[in-house]
Amino acid sequence: MNIEYVTQIKENVKLRSFINRGFSIDKIKQIESKYNHGKEFPKAFREFLFLAGDFNNFGFDDIDGIEALQEYAKEDMEMAGQTVNRSFFAFDVLDSMHSVILLDEISEDPKVYLLMPFLAKGGSQPLIKPNGWNFTDLVNENIRRVKNNISF
Repeated sequence: MNIEYVTQIKENVKLRSFINRGFSIDKIKQIESKYNHGKEFPKAFREFLFLAGDFNNFGFDDIDGIEALQEYAKEDMEMAGQTVNRSFFAFDVLDSMHSVILLDEISEDPKVYLLMPFLAKGGSQPLIKPNGWNFTDLVNENIRRVKNNISF
């Protein structure tokens, strides 16, 4: 796969003794089939999956893996009694706030959103809101923080 967007992942395969582990193209297609009706994910996100989707050294995903993270997001939505009418894919979670891309947006380097079912239930936040980053910039910032020993 030609890497155009997430070049920092390619250049930082190993950080703090942790090595990125990506998915094969076939595995990416399986994930797209399951979670995006067979349509390709945005290019920058596909590059991430290829280089570091199975394990990454810059703080995304969950110990159980990115596919399990989709189930956690779904469970949190159900427990909070929330529904969303847009397709999304979660790639990170912290305190039941999921970082997601919206799959109905057309951009090779998608915007990142926060999906916050419990905060939305309480009325303090909307269910989905932009976090101010596009995917590549967020990846680069997380890698920068790891390299500079800055807490997330």
